[in-house]
Amino acid sequence: MIWYKFHIGEYLKETARLADAEDLAYRRLLDLCYMTEKPLPLDVGRLAQRIGLDEDVVVPVLEEFFERTDEGYINARAHKDIASRTARGEVNRIAGKLGGRPKKAV
Repeated sequence: MIWYKFHIGEYLKETARLADAEDLAYRRLLDLCYMTEKPLPLDVGRLAQRIGLDEDVVVPVLEEFFERTDEGYINARAHKDIASRTARGEVNRIAGKLGGRPKKAV
């Protein structure tokens, strides 16, 4: 995804108590989720390096805001948004192959 809806109120409610570095880590991790449209890697050292922050900042953020799965770390909100957008894109691709939206009667 090259863009996503950012729910400011929800984000502030969840993150107001975070230190600046943790807030930055969370935001960069979210951006990475949306950008790759995949779970984040399980290798925390590599992940921390990828977002340019120390592991000691990244680990608590992962533990609080992400779920560890066999595939990697996922954020529930991001996962839902990506799945929704993927499904919508598939519907649009099918409609495009059929000639797009039906023409309006004049």
